[in-house]
Amino acid sequence: MKISKRKYSQLQLLKNKKYRYKTGLFILEGERLIADAIKFGAEVSFVAYSERFLKDQQSQEFLNYLKNKKIEIYEIGEDELEKVSEVETSQGIIAVAKMFEYSWDDVVKNVKQKEHATVVALDEISDPGNLGTIFRVCDWFKSDLILVSDMSVDVFNPKTLRATMGSVFNVPFLQNIDLKNYLVELKKLGFKIFSTAPSGKIDFRELEDEDKVVFVFGNEARGVKSEFLKISDAVVKIRKFGKAESLNVAVSAGIILSERAYSIFGR
Repeated sequence: MKISKRKYSQLQLLKNKKYRYKTGLFILEGERLIADAIKFGAEVSFVAYSERFLKDQQSQEFLNYLKNKKIEIYEIGEDELEKVSEVETSQGIIAVAKMFEYSWDDVVKNVKQKEHATVVALDEISDPGNLGTIFRVCDWFKSDLILVSDMSVDVFNPKTLRATMGSVFNVPFLQNIDLKNYLVELKKLGFKIFSTAPSGKIDFRELEDEDKVVFVFGNEARGVKSEFLKISDAVVKIRKFGKAESLNVAVSAGIILSERAYSIFGR
């Protein structure tokens, strides 16, 4: 069945953040991301595919899998898909799903019961690729929670979701939050707050192996806000050995979270 004008219009409108939050819906692109969403338990409203997607037997099997899940499936023209796609080379399949969220009570209960807990706090990350990559890094190194401040790029931005490569379904997160309030609450629960900055006085590898920590990473242009630096237990840095002026925020997160994971799970 061909996609209706109403559903196609919905795909176009969901590229807009305000419309996403008005409707509580978001877009997924690519077979893997759609499959991960279904496995996670996200409610997929409908899927649209173009001829490009029907490249092999596996693609047909995936459509049959969707049908068995009672998910509505529609055909969409290549030109139509190109107009709503956020990727350079579309796989030929796109979906609409309902947003999901976590509660503060649930995530706090989870981290409180762990012997070791690692929280990543993000202060106005503006690039969807960086945010998505940080999700992948947190997933890889088994972080327990991601806090995404207000004024950060939307987690449900199609480019962010694609950059997560499915990790958005593996790491709990809270977004659009007043980050300072949450950091204060975590301090009350015994978490040590470590902000990251090139001007930090302590090398991150010199930190003691605290049981519960929060690492704060800042905006790509200006870094971590001074108000967060003031409430931190320490401001840490990654030592520079070469001549590069700066490190990408996602790269910085990878370096620090790698060391943290090794300290918890062993070398």
